[in-house]
Amino acid sequence: MESICKTKNLTKKYQDFSALDTVNMNIRKGDIYGLIGENGAGKTTLIKSIAGLIQPTSGTIELFGFNDPQSVCQFQRRVGYTIENPALYADMTAKENLEVFCLQKGISKSETPDILKLVDLADTQRKKVKMFSLGMKQRLALAAALLGKPDFLVLDP
Repeated sequence: MESICKTKNLTKKYQDFSALDTVNMNIRKGDIYGLIGENGAGKTTLIKSIAGLIQPTSGTIELFGFNDPQSVCQFQRRVGYTIENPALYADMTAKENLEVFCLQKGISKSETPDILKLVDLADTQRKKVKMFSLGMKQRLALAAALLGKPDFLVLDP
């Protein structure tokens, strides 16, 4: 079965602290994984590494069969993710937020109405995100992760 994400000896150190210590995993197409661990165990660090938000100290990340940095960067567009508290634009509406994310990802804005409907935010219209409940913000973050129909979805609520 096709490998979507593979790590080999993935390590991330912050001075004397090891946030990740030689993590090896292989996620195949269709697999569903859950990361379980105490606070500070490295779950979010692993996800940030896969998403390309931080660089590992050592080891490799392979996405969709490629592990050279240029290809991995290119294939990160096929990864949708939410990490911790997502960065949302508080003074914009849900639709405006998704349109900004579409620009950042280089994808068409045409799918935003369907995604807003999918996460039950289609009726928010002019309501600014700063007025959203926590659940509404989480659904908007999920909508952003779903933009572009990613092949690999990583959720860190």
